[in-house]
Amino acid sequence: MDNKSTAGETVNAKFIARYTLIVVGVLITVAFLFFIREALLIAFAGVIFAVIISGFAGIIRRFIPISRGWSIGAVGVIMLLLISSFGFLFGSQIVEEVDQLSQKLPEQISQLRATISEWPLGAELMGDTAQESEETEEQDDSNDDANGSGSGLPSGAGGMAFQAGITIIDILATFGLILITGIYFVINPEIYKKGVGLLFPQKRAERITEAMDTCGNALWSWLSGQFIAMAFVGVIVTVGLMIIGVPLALVLGIIAGISEFIPIVGPWIGAVPGILFAFSVDFNTGLYTSVLYLVVQQIESNVLTPLIQQRMVHIPPALVILSVVAFGLLFGIAGIILATPLAVIAMVLIGMFYVEDVLGKKVNIPGQENDKKI
Repeated sequence: MDNKSTAGETVNAKFIARYTLIVVGVLITVAFLFFIREALLIAFAGVIFAVIISGFAGIIRRFIPISRGWSIGAVGVIMLLLISSFGFLFGSQIVEEVDQLSQKLPEQISQLRATISEWPLGAELMGDTAQESEETEEQDDSNDDANGSGSGLPSGAGGMAFQAGITIIDILATFGLILITGIYFVINPEIYKKGVGLLFPQKRAERITEAMDTCGNALWSWLSGQFIAMAFVGVIVTVGLMIIGVPLALVLGIIAGISEFIPIVGPWIGAVPGILFAFSVDFNTGLYTSVLYLVVQQIESNVLTPLIQQRMVHIPPALVILSVVAFGLLFGIAGIILATPLAVIAMVLIGMFYVEDVLGKKVNIPGQENDKKI
């Protein structure tokens, strides 16, 4: 009896020690991944770029029987030609309009604040801000008088310019890393798939590879639909603003199209500059512009998106909202921008590894019906 009791205690001790180590290992892994979350986001953005290149290369191979390497090279050449042609045709106009946008947008915001301050509730809302602004201006004026400076530059302008320069450099460096990472991913994706498969037992390696291929197909399916929506919004808004007579119509249309990539808040962000500039013309122009943005968004969300989702990836709206909140809290602004593609990956992995493998249920998984690799 004592021997059995001792053996049982030994087994229990080994069992507890084993699972304690597993839990500790999982916690350490999660902490490490959270510590390098910015690098992981850059890698994921690189994967998205690689999926885009591979997807367009797959379209070329459907019509022209060439190898994958040549099709990827063709996509690169086509992209360079398109960017160069667009820059040649509209580059000077875009640069000029962006310069005007950077100058006029602060003025429009100041006018909006002044208008809100004239409202009964707006005066209370903007009172503290206006008072602080006046105190800051008076302090800056007194400092300028004491120093005898007549340059007209606001106090701290050098520091603000330096900070803006650092921010631009940081953004450009991040985009450069994303492009380089994506290029390496797209050139030889199999080596990275095999590398991930080596981290798992042999019987699970094939399933892991299948999951990565499915994730790639699902991402390309979602991106295809997103590109259609972005192009629709950008073109319609640009043409509509030109007809209405809003300044900087081309840049404002590009902003509206690009902002469609950001879920939930993107369309609102893209509409704000256009509406502000429209009201700077006159009230009727601002009203027509507001109606334009509203109609375009209603068509995109209620007509175009459902049609796209019949053939592309369907993501429930509640899941999009939750993903924006969750990934925004974890990763900040970058998490909000990449929330929807991250949700697509989560849908694939949960569907394959939990619903199918653990629960043994059949479920429609995005990208799984696409047997052909991108």
